[in-house]
This record gives sequence, C-alpha cells and structure tokens, in this order.
Amino acid sequence: MPISSLPITKAKDLIRLRVALVIGALIVASFMVADFLLLPSTMHSLYTYDRLFIQIPIIFAVVLLSFWRRFEYYRAYIFTALLVLLTYSNYWLILVCWQEFQFAFPYEGTILYAFYCVFALGIPFRFAITSAVINIAGFIVLMWLAPAYGDRMPISIGFVAASLFTCSYAKYRLDSSLSLLKKTNDRLTKLSKFDPLTELLNRRALRNQSESLLAYARRHNVSLAVLMLDLDDFKKYNDKFGHQQGDEVIRQQASILKNIFKRETDIVGRYGGEEFVVVLSDVDDKKLVQICENLLKDWKEENVPHAPGAVNAFMSCSIGAVMTKKPNDITIDGLIDIADKALYTAKDKGKARFEIAQM
Repeated sequence: MPISSLPITKAKDLIRLRVALVIGALIVASFMVADFLLLPSTMHSLYTYDRLFIQIPIIFAVVLLSFWRRFEYYRAYIFTALLVLLTYSNYWLILVCWQEFQFAFPYEGTILYAFYCVFALGIPFRFAITSAVINIAGFIVLMWLAPAYGDRMPISIGFVAASLFTCSYAKYRLDSSLSLLKKTNDRLTKLSKFDPLTELLNRRALRNQSESLLAYARRHNVSLAVLMLDLDDFKKYNDKFGHQQGDEVIRQQASILKNIFKRETDIVGRYGGEEFVVVLSDVDDKKLVQICENLLKDWKEENVPHAPGAVNAFMSCSIGAVMTKKPNDITIDGLIDIADKALYTAKDKGKARFEIAQM
C-alpha cells in the first residue's frame, strides 16, 4: 500500500468505528422500547437512568475519545473498558432490580455487549478473553449477591460463561485466519514487487516507482539521475564457475547497491539478468561522479577472482549514467535509454568504469 494512502485508510477506519459506536447506542435505545413493555412501571425510572445516563453516555464518551490523537494506540484498551463498563452497568441494574423489586432482569445483554464489542468494534483475542474472565467473575459474584434466577442460577452462569468463551474463541480463530491472510498477502506483494534473488525491486516495480519519483522531481523542480549497471563479462564468469556462483555475484552487486543507496527516495532495482538500475532525485554532477566512483571502488574491495579470458582479473561492473536538471523535458524510459547507451560506451572503453551522458 502506498504510504500516502495510509492516513486516508486510517481516517476511514475511524469513521467506521464511530458509526459502529453510534449504531451500538441506537441498539441500546431501541431495546428500551421492548424492555418498557416487560418491566413494571415502578422500575421505569431506574431502567431509564441506567440506559440514558450510564450506558449511552459511556458509548458517546468513547466516540469523543476516538478524536484523541493517541486513540489508535490505546484503542483495544478503550474498547475493552467499554465492554466491561457496559456489562457491569447491566449487572448493577440486575442487582438493584432484584434487591429492591424482587424482579429478575434478563442477563442476555451481557452476551450481546460481548459479541458486539468483540466483532463490530474489533477487540483483539487477548483483550476479549481478559474481558470474558472479568465479566464471568462479575456474573458469579452477582448471582451470589442477587440469586435472581433461582434454581436456574447454575445453568445461567454456565450459559454466560460458555457464551463469552465461545465469543473469545471465535475471535481467536478469526484473528488467526486474518493473520495468516495478511502474511500470505505480504508474501504475494513481495513476490509481485521484489526480485527473489536480490530482494531489490523487480523491473515492473522499479518502473512504477521511478515514474512516481519523476513526478516528484517535476513538482519540486529538482534534478533526476538514472544509473544503469552491468556486471562485466558475466557470461564468462557464469560459464566458468556455474550458476550458483553467478547468482552469488549478482547478490554481491545488490549488496553493494544497498550499502550505498540508503535514502528513502533512492530507487534501486534489478533490471534483468546482471543489469541493475538506480534512480535518484536531487543530486548534482559532483555527487553523481562520487557515487559512480564509490560503486567501482566497492567492487574492487570485494576481490572476486574473474574467469580466464575476462577483461579484468577481478569481477567488476560498468556504469552508464545520466542526469537531468529539467525533468519536465523527458520520460523515465528516455533516461533509461540514455543511461543504457552510456553503459555500452563504458563497456567499449574497457569496462570497470563509468560514463556519464550529457543532456
């Protein structure tokens, strides 16, 4: 996912969470209509107080907290606290209804709150199981203080415990499946963007990101440089030492590139075979020469013996480079083509050298 899209995604996620919270408040309010038909009129004020002055305000307090800049970091804690507070406000209502009116208020809301907070609000498994333990313990204490359900008390405790643990286990399975799916997607994304041998960008991703960097250079009116590198006499090396050793020197070239190009805006990729392309923004002529010199120097320090018949006794690379200070006047393909021609000029002049094309 492009970095620029992450804030938009988070903003949409927050909006969805706020909508879910408001829907939760509306569900609580809608249940009031049915509960008023169930409850004796003497209990209406107590019930109204619990729903309108405890539960719904708690929900809207969480809505307000969602505008806090640290909300994302503490979100799981906040939603878990919401679940426990709503559940215990329901326990309080059950307790008072029994102690003052000898009325057995239904406990099913306990289960509804759990499923809604865990699945609609996305409480993670470890928080879900923690809240389940807290809420089951509270229900057991409630049944000791207010045996409202008589001989159905053991089965009521069992039903609440089984429901909350089932909710937690379902969340565990869901989180595990989503984690596996994310890992699979990450692997697929990596395979689609990165060369498996070098772990550099592949040709397609290299081109896409280079287009983005070109657009950036145009917007900010900064220079853009393209380097094309090719391992010298690679076929001779590959034929002499085999494909495994050939792959190893390709990885060594990638390692050299990774050590030199470390800016977030530096784009480095394997163009194909033993060819590599680097795209840089905001560099000057002196910096470009220094970069090319460092690339050649690093290969010399590797001291990898070359195959008999190679131009140089040790493995090396040749570099073609080009830089434009007016990126509005050219395309990425055009710059790569110029760098490629400069590369072959370097090859023709004896290899293990660089050639910078003039624009």
